[in-house]
Parts: sequence; structure tokens; C-alpha cells
Amino acid sequence: MNRNFARVVLITAGIIWGFGFIANKYILDHGWNYQQLLFVRFFVATIAIFLIFNKRIRKTNLKTIKAGLFLGIFLFLGYFFQTWGLAHTTASNNALITASYIFLMPIIIYISEKKRVGNQTILAGIIVMAGISLISVDFSSLTIASGDALTFIGAFFYAFHIYFLGKQTKKTDPYVLMAFQMLIFTGFATITLIQSGGLPTDLVTTSGGFKVLLYAVIIGFIGSFIGFVLQSIGQKHTNEAEAAILISTESLFGPVLAILFYGDPFNLNILLGIIFVFVGILLSETDLKKIRRIKKPNRISNIKEY
Repeated sequence: MNRNFARVVLITAGIIWGFGFIANKYILDHGWNYQQLLFVRFFVATIAIFLIFNKRIRKTNLKTIKAGLFLGIFLFLGYFFQTWGLAHTTASNNALITASYIFLMPIIIYISEKKRVGNQTILAGIIVMAGISLISVDFSSLTIASGDALTFIGAFFYAFHIYFLGKQTKKTDPYVLMAFQMLIFTGFATITLIQSGGLPTDLVTTSGGFKVLLYAVIIGFIGSFIGFVLQSIGQKHTNEAEAAILISTESLFGPVLAILFYGDPFNLNILLGIIFVFVGILLSETDLKKIRRIKKPNRISNIKEY
């Protein structure tokens, strides 16, 4: 797989997760708690990946299993706080604030590797954080709503997950790696489900309960199984900072879709937040130096011709 195709794969994952914000919010708004949602989503994804990639998983080694279990801890914590936050904020805010892992990624890379990230990537991260601040911070009292704060904590763990996943996918089978992430995630989700009182009692006894269950199963298969398999494959062929930017397109699709199809509020701050996040993503994916190098000879050529 070449790098350009890997970029398409990661953006596709972002589109899937953009729709996921609406599906998750719908489920939470119809009586489920975030523990129930997380359990069903990742139980479905775990079953799917172990069934489909059974032969590859049976041939794996202990090193890959340990790496998957380690990554699954960060994945669970990211989703736990993000979904908890979604229960107390809008899908638009949840989606945009999740993009803050773009800002966190260069910091993690610098601390872990003492490798300086390019100025353009840093500027892109700052622009994204400015957009997120517009929709999450109450500047009159300098406070952040609890749902927004929880979402930011989730983004912190996502940043670590993306960083470590990028390292591991280049050395191991991405499908097997994801399988054991899903497995430990489901283990933690089962514990939190039991603590919260178990699954809803009307799963199959009412049409409304069955409909919500069906949505949870669908988002589990498409969002948690297909989405994360795409992420693992895409990250195998790109670097961690770029992967974080590309995956963050979920934070553009999420609010736009929520405003169009789920009735989320739309105001100037939301609009500016979406624009800032979009500019940050665009800046991170545009090689300005290369553009200047291309334009410079053209100007010289035009002068000579004149």
C-alpha cells in the first residue's frame, strides 16, 4: 500500500466515525448509558474480528498479544471518557473537541523521542485548539462544561493510542493487533457494564428498545470493527503525526452531520470552530515549501519569456 492510499484509508475511517457521533448520541438520548453503549459496540467488534481473522490470530505470537492488550488500555480510556462526555454535551462539541489529539500529538512525539515536529504541524495543532476553544470555553467565566472536559480527557488518551499504534503496526500484523485491543476493551467494558447495572431490560421486549439495540450493533460493526481496522492498516503506511491529522477529519464530518441530520445547534462559534479545525487539517496536509519551490521557477520562466 502506498502512502497516498493509506491517507484515503485513514480519511475513510474519519468519515465512518463522523457518522458514529450521531449514532452514539441517538443511543444515549434514548435511554442507554455510556457503559451499555461501549459494551455492545465493542463486544460486536470483538466477535467480528476474531471470526473474520481467526486464522491470522491463531498464528500470532506473545509479543503481538501483549502489544494489543497494552494499546487496548489507551483505546478503552479514550472511548470511555469521550462517550461519557457525549452524554453531557452535543455531538458537535464532542466531535470537535476530540480533534484536540492533533495538538497533543507533537508534544507526545517530542517528549518520547526528543524529535522536533515541523513548525507547520505545530501551527496546525494550535489552529485546531483555537477552534476547539471557541466551542468549549465560556469566555465570560473561563469555564468548560463537564461534558467538554471529559471529551478532552478522552482525546488525551486517544493521542497516546495513535502514537503507540503507529509504532506497533509497522512491526506486527495490524489485524491481530486490533483483535487483542478489542478483546481487552471488551473486558473493561464488561466490568463497567456490571457496575452500572447491566444491559437495558427492554432490549427485545419493545420495538423502541430493539431499534436502539440494532443501532448499537451496527455502529459496533461499522464504527468499531471496520473503522479501527482501517486505522490500523492506514497507520502502517504513514507517520503518527500525519495519521492523527487525517483521522481527525471525524471532527469535521461529525458536527456537520449532527447539525444537518440531528438538529444540533448552529451558531457563529460552531461555524468558526469547524473552519479552524478544517484549516488546521488542510495546513498539516499541505507542503507549503514544495508549493513555493514549484512557483518560483515558474515566475523566473515567465520573466525570461517576457
